[in-house]
Amino acid sequence: MSKLRVLLTIDEASLGGGQMHVLLLTKYLDRENFEVEIATEQTGWLVDEVRKLGTIVHPISIANKLSWKSYQSIRQLFSSHKFDIVHTHGGTAGFWMRLVSIGLTDRPMMLHTYHGLHYLHILPGTIGFIFQLIKRVIFRLIDRFLLKYTDRIICVCQSDYDRAVAVKVAHPTNTSIVYNGIEIERFATPLDRDIARRRFGFGASEFIFGNVGRLHTQKGHEYLLRAFAKLNNSARLAIVGDGELRYESIGLADELKIERRVMFLGARSDIYEFLSAIDVFVLPSLWEGQPIALLEALAIGKPCIASAVDGIPEIITNGVNGYLVPPRNIEALTQAMDRAIDRPQPLTPFFGSSDCGSARFVAQQMATEIGNLYRVGRKSA
Repeated sequence: MSKLRVLLTIDEASLGGGQMHVLLLTKYLDRENFEVEIATEQTGWLVDEVRKLGTIVHPISIANKLSWKSYQSIRQLFSSHKFDIVHTHGGTAGFWMRLVSIGLTDRPMMLHTYHGLHYLHILPGTIGFIFQLIKRVIFRLIDRFLLKYTDRIICVCQSDYDRAVAVKVAHPTNTSIVYNGIEIERFATPLDRDIARRRFGFGASEFIFGNVGRLHTQKGHEYLLRAFAKLNNSARLAIVGDGELRYESIGLADELKIERRVMFLGARSDIYEFLSAIDVFVLPSLWEGQPIALLEALAIGKPCIASAVDGIPEIITNGVNGYLVPPRNIEALTQAMDRAIDRPQPLTPFFGSSDCGSARFVAQQMATEIGNLYRVGRKSA
């Protein structure tokens, strides 16, 4: 039996959860059955990483708006190459690839993964609230239309599945849940704490709260900074990530007079080393799909504090293997961080416990489940 030619597509190649998912899928899909290629922007972290695996990368132009250049770029890709399966990740790639595929005479099997349904989340009282409402309606209509031309929808957590079905951008008959996976064996043994701390300039006796996430409204950094400012101790906060709210976040730290205790480390790929160096991981997101950084922090054995939103309670049980707090609740977040300082040890380990179902979060398992969906879909086509 010949290999199935699979094209994985995502709009941006910068480091992020969706890109990490695509990288691990590329790495662990069964190479005896699948020939994997990538379509994304020309340069970026993902491009560098998949090329290390010997994977072909097709540079394409994907715009976040209607663009003839984007249409031509993807049309040319489909004209020049025949793929058995096209698997899209993220709203922009999902829109363009599925749209262009409609007119193909020999259409590949089309799959789309929702890494969180971001456009469904609206923040009342914010600037542009009406625009957010309009965008939500438009994007839902677009995804409902494209669902007709999608062979399989994949959601990375149960909450995304429930929401996608409820708003009719997915249907139970062709929608599956495949949890995000990580390379657990890589995180099972932390790097030596002193070595890791020297790498980031942390003092040996300092108590460090750590956060990983792009500086965007979704990740709740404003609430993290305000909660941290209320702590009556000498702890420090280290934030890995970059984004549109970088300067606003730095300004807020100055305003709260905590700028000497907060470190903005920018976008980095050495997350294993960072998690080895910190004491407690904090993720105060306003919404999520299923955050990979949280899975990695749990795998490395760090106490975790996170918002009780979307896919996070599917990972953390409050008081059992971590602490859950309501989103946007500064007081609750402060109390949880204060409690973690008094008890900076993980609770029940999430990974390695036979009854917690943690095997579903292994990268190899994720790739196996998705590979099975590819095979079943091709047989029924």
